[in-house]
Amino acid sequence: GSLITPPIVYPVTKDMRLFHEEQFGPVLPVAVFEDLAEVDGALRKSWNGQQAAIFTNDPAGEAATCVDMLATVVGRINVNVQCSRGPDSFPFAGRRSSAMGTMSIAEALRGFSIETVLAYPAKSAPTKAVVDAAEATSAFLAPLV
Repeated sequence: GSLITPPIVYPVTKDMRLFHEEQFGPVLPVAVFEDLAEVDGALRKSWNGQQAAIFTNDPAGEAATCVDMLATVVGRINVNVQCSRGPDSFPFAGRRSSAMGTMSIAEALRGFSIETVLAYPAKSAPTKAVVDAAEATSAFLAPLV
């Protein structure tokens, strides 16, 4: 595989487009805040809410305050670990315009699938044989998992 070292952009200020963009690429924007109230204000003005990360080694510190502040704004709070893809290991959760609610892998497959009813007369053995053969070989009727 390839390793891409993400560029660190510092300092990112509130008047920069990068401050307001949802990050999906290999870039690490770094913004400086004076206090938690300023962070809270920026989060509440944001349109997106996928994930946030808190890094601390102080159990008596502000972690609980940060969790309380983030819980209604983002769908996933990471403690001492970077943000990562959720669907691979956890249900995917998000808030605001970037995502709504929580979705597991199975729910995602159902949500993006097309429900179809295959109807046939229950007492018709020849038709049942046709349906069984179709289910066994049809890509559309194949199980999702």
